Amino acid sequence: MTIKPDRYFEFAIPAITALFSGVILFNKDIDIRSALNRINPSHANQLGLFLLVSSYSFDFLYWFGLTWLGSIVSFTGYLKYLSAFCFLYSRSRLNYIFIVLVYAQLALSVLRGGVFISFFIWSTYLFFFIALKFRLSFYMRMSFILIAVPMLIAVQTIKQEYRGEIGSGKREGGVELFTELAEQENRKSRDEPFSQSQGVIRTVGRLTQGWHLGLVLKHVPRKEPFSNGEEILNDITASLLPRILFPDKKTVNSQEKFYKYTGHKLFGSTSMSIGVLGDFYINFGVIGSFIALFLLGAFISKFFYYFITNYVLPDPINIIWIPLILTYLIRGNNDFYIFFNGVIKGFILFLIINYVRHRFWNHKATPEVLSKQVHT
Repeated sequence: MTIKPDRYFEFAIPAITALFSGVILFNKDIDIRSALNRINPSHANQLGLFLLVSSYSFDFLYWFGLTWLGSIVSFTGYLKYLSAFCFLYSRSRLNYIFIVLVYAQLALSVLRGGVFISFFIWSTYLFFFIALKFRLSFYMRMSFILIAVPMLIAVQTIKQEYRGEIGSGKREGGVELFTELAEQENRKSRDEPFSQSQGVIRTVGRLTQGWHLGLVLKHVPRKEPFSNGEEILNDITASLLPRILFPDKKTVNSQEKFYKYTGHKLFGSTSMSIGVLGDFYINFGVIGSFIALFLLGAFISKFFYYFITNYVLPDPINIIWIPLILTYLIRGNNDFYIFFNGVIKGFILFLIINYVRHRFWNHKATPEVLSKQVHT
């Protein structure tokens, strides 16, 4: 920790509380389970195949040399996981093979590159949809958590060493290297208390972005003044501008921004963000950030309610889009710009594909009396 724990927690705890308070206070209960029973298996199958083909087509064009598609591919690459969610609601068992292949490719790419976050995020989403589809019991859901948490800690324990090995070119990434490093670390920490182990410390630090936020709290406003909302305004403006038309607009995880508000210099291709909490702190100060985070939570809750009532209840297969639109909110190493930019891009991509479905496949949304399904 770059600052004393007391100073970190006296900001972080109220900030997180303010964010969740905004979400909870503006939340409205919606009966989604009954809506999911109306998913048309044929429509789910068609949408799944369309998303799968679209995702790999854009990947191929990017690999083929159309690098200007990079901003688009950063989102269309996720469509293959949405296709897996669709296949869960189709009647064809053959589609389960597609699900396995999609996630096998994800696992291999993660092992080769050493960036594990995508595997954990999209595997968790898949489990959520499996739990909804097959109505898994409480004990089954808890079993998943009991398995996932040790895996997450194990990855955080050896992640740096794993990346070091494959980055140096000495070893190739894979299950063998991962297992070997895990066994070595297990022997080293055998006598350590679990709560003080390297894996637990690294996991907590990663989930809370404690190191990043600590640097910000230490640096601002002592050495760098508050931006008074300028950074947030630039983030919103840049999110609304398409990179194809504005190639010079700001980039995510800027080294310059990180150095400006932390005083820590990044080298090479290393990229980091100051996190959502750090972003609101540098813009609005302590009290102002609490108010702004509460409003952000209210926005998230209102947007979620709008999307469910306008797109999911009339056409329940659209529930697969929620993970894509809101995915950057729950990832580590993200700031407000990454989150808001993700919401805008994800929602526009949804609108385009939803238009194609209704225009060319004649998939009419089923009218429902929403007041019977929404409990205020």
